[in-house]
Amino acid sequence: MGRSRRRGASWVLGGVLAGALSACQAGNTPALLARAEQSLEESRGQLSRELDQRKGVGLMGASLTGCSLERRKAYELDAEQEATLGQAVAARQLALLGVEPLPTTEPVARYVDQLGQYLALVAAAVGNANGPDRASGPERALDNRPWPHAGYQFQVLPLEEPRASGSPGGIVFISTGFLRAMGSEEELAAVLSHELAHLQRGHGVEAIKAALCDYEARQESSAKLQSFNQRLKLQRQTAAAGSRTAEEAANLSREGFPEGLELEADRIAVRILLAAGYDARAFTGLLQRLNLEAPAKHPWRRTHPQPRERVAVVEERLKALGPSQAWPTPETVASRTQRFHEAMSVLPTPVAGPQSLLPPP
Repeated sequence: MGRSRRRGASWVLGGVLAGALSACQAGNTPALLARAEQSLEESRGQLSRELDQRKGVGLMGASLTGCSLERRKAYELDAEQEATLGQAVAARQLALLGVEPLPTTEPVARYVDQLGQYLALVAAAVGNANGPDRASGPERALDNRPWPHAGYQFQVLPLEEPRASGSPGGIVFISTGFLRAMGSEEELAAVLSHELAHLQRGHGVEAIKAALCDYEARQESSAKLQSFNQRLKLQRQTAAAGSRTAEEAANLSREGFPEGLELEADRIAVRILLAAGYDARAFTGLLQRLNLEAPAKHPWRRTHPQPRERVAVVEERLKALGPSQAWPTPETVASRTQRFHEAMSVLPTPVAGPQSLLPPP
């Protein structure tokens, strides 16, 4: 796929996000709001045409390649802004799925959150060492994202569809359907560590920043749009995430992260697991099991590289990092596995959900 098509898809996404952010701040400026709404409708039609032409180039990949790190600096979000955007994106995802997270009084929700909080602390402790695990692209030079403004949140969705995802600002969702597909706490820790790695490295935030700056670079030179652009420049550092921004930011993740970033998250997950005292070899077992399932049955597989490739990457990191680690004893693993099964024994009945956030297989 040529560079022009990749950048075309990035332009469309950037237009949608920039229009939405500006509309969110327009307040009592009806003309600007109307212009943003019109831009959104035009962009959706253009996006559909671009998607028909793309044939396999992910939206996030198109956005990330369309704007350099230097140009993205103007669109940096502070921790509070990232948390606001993350809450809006998460709310949009829940609305599309037609579910609400389990309350914290549910034993399984409390169990998942406790495990996630522990892994998040470990991830922060070893974060400065993850340089060798990073992908080879320009994002390799970026520092880890700061600790989320509202802390990490690990929430269980009563959803039959096996899925796990992370939103900007530290929100991690995992479905009861995915929990049922796991066999141990080691495997659950692997999935949560993978999502933590995405958040720690700011993969979603970078895609949103890239889409915004790519759009601005392609604005038409008419006086009307120049005025629109100037208002966007003044507002972007304080822009709150409105409902349309959340909708389009959620759309960015529908097809998953670029392959390089997914494999980066796998490598970092191995580092987190080892530092946390888990048997990271369970990660390969989970991936091998997923390889036996049809992609349509398991959305987490559909948005990630082939399991065989992921297994090779995980095994390479285990070979490099494992010998210097003390593996947990069989008794420790067995105790954690029993704890996992006890927590899973009270899983609530999941719902099918009105629709998936993922594209068709």
